[in-house]
Amino acid sequence: MKAITFLGAGRAYETTYIFNDGYEQTASFFGSALARFKPGLKMYVFVTQQAKDKNWPQFLASVEGHVANVQPVDIPDGRNDEELWKIFERVVDVVEPNESVVFDITHGFRSLPFLAFLSAAYVRTVKKANIESVYYGNYEARDLNTQQNRAPVIDLTRFVDLLDWIIGADHFMRFGDTQELTRLLKSKKIRISPDSLTASQESEQKQKNSTIYTTAKHLQNVSEALRVVRPTEAMDESYAVSTQLPQAVDLITVSARPFAMLSERIVANFAEIALDPENKQDPLQILQKEQALIEWYLKHHQIFQAVALEREWLISWVMVQIGLQSKLSDIQARESVEKALGQKNQQKQKKAQTQNPSAEMPDIDNVPKIDEIVDKYNELGELRNDLMHAGKRPRPFVASVVFEKAKKLGDYLTALPIDLSA
Repeated sequence: MKAITFLGAGRAYETTYIFNDGYEQTASFFGSALARFKPGLKMYVFVTQQAKDKNWPQFLASVEGHVANVQPVDIPDGRNDEELWKIFERVVDVVEPNESVVFDITHGFRSLPFLAFLSAAYVRTVKKANIESVYYGNYEARDLNTQQNRAPVIDLTRFVDLLDWIIGADHFMRFGDTQELTRLLKSKKIRISPDSLTASQESEQKQKNSTIYTTAKHLQNVSEALRVVRPTEAMDESYAVSTQLPQAVDLITVSARPFAMLSERIVANFAEIALDPENKQDPLQILQKEQALIEWYLKHHQIFQAVALEREWLISWVMVQIGLQSKLSDIQARESVEKALGQKNQQKQKKAQTQNPSAEMPDIDNVPKIDEIVDKYNELGELRNDLMHAGKRPRPFVASVVFEKAKKLGDYLTALPIDLSA
C-alpha cells in the first residue's frame, strides 16, 4: 500500500497520536506514527526545500525499518497558482491506477492540506485509486491537562466520500438521474460492533438495511423508467419514493447523511409526477401527470424522452376528447386516432379527399382547435423522426433547433386543458 504524507519545516513536538481504534503511537512526526500503525507502506514524503533541510534526516531515521521504502518528493512552497498546480500534479503523478493509498495531511503548510484532499478525490475518480484513509493528527486538539502531548487522529475519509455524493446530487438535480445516488445508497449499511450484537439488534439491523435497500431500489426503478419513457411505471415508482422516503430518512441519516440532506429535494422532485394508485384508472389524472412529466423531462434536458412522450400524450388527449378515454392503452384505438390525425393533415395540405368517419378512423372534426392540434401532431412527427434517425436525412434539424422545438411543443401541450368541460 502507498502512503502520501507531507513534512513541514516547523519544530517537531513529540506527541502521542491516538487512532480511532484506540491504538497509540508516540512520535515527533505523524508520518512516523503512521509508519508504525500501518507497517510496510511505500511512503512518498512531499517536502519543500526548507522542510527537507530542517527535518528530513530526523524523519528518515524515525521510519527506518517500518516502511517498505521511503522517497522524498520535492515541491515548491505553494505561494501562487503555478506552484500549487505543480504540487497537485506531483501528488497525482505518484499514484498508479487502481492502487490503494493512504493520505496524511497533518503537517501540510498553508493550503497544502486542502490541495492534498482534492488530490485524493481526483485520483479516486480519474485513476480509480482506493483511498484507504485520509488522516489528520490533530495536534491543536491535544489534551492540555497532561504534560505529555496526546492528540486524536481524525479519519477524514468520509469527507472524500462526500465528493461522490456531490457528483450524485449534481446528476440528480440537473438531469433527474438517480443512478449515482442509488449506487452510493446501496453501498451504505448500518453496522453494529459484532462484540455488542444481540439477537434483537441483529434483527433490527437487518430491518434497517432492508429499508435502505428498498428505498434505493425505488430510486433505481424510477430513474430507469424515466430513462426509457415508461410513464405509468415512472408515476408508480415516483409515488413510492415520495411516500416512503420520508419514513426512511432517519435510518439513512445514520449511514448516509448527505443523502438524507437531499431527501426533501428528492421527494419534491418526484412528487410532482407521482400518481396515487387510487387514481390510476382516471384518464384525466393520467393526462395531467403526463403533462407534468413532459415538463419534468424538459427541465432535466431529457429531450428524446420529452419528444416521445409529447407525441403519445397528444394522441391520448385527442382520444379523451372523442370519448375513447377508456382505451388509452389500446393499440388499435390509438392507431385509429393516428390515422385520423394523419388524414386530417393530408386534407389540410390538399393531398387527400375527405372521408366519412369509420371504425378505422374516428371522427375528430369536433375536437377543440383541431387544425392547431393537427399542425402540432405533424410537427411532433417530424421532430421525432429527426431524432430517431439521428439526423440521417435531408436537411436535418441542428441541435439548437431540436431543443427549441421540443420546448415550444411541450409548452403548447402542457397548456392544453385537461378537463372535458374546459
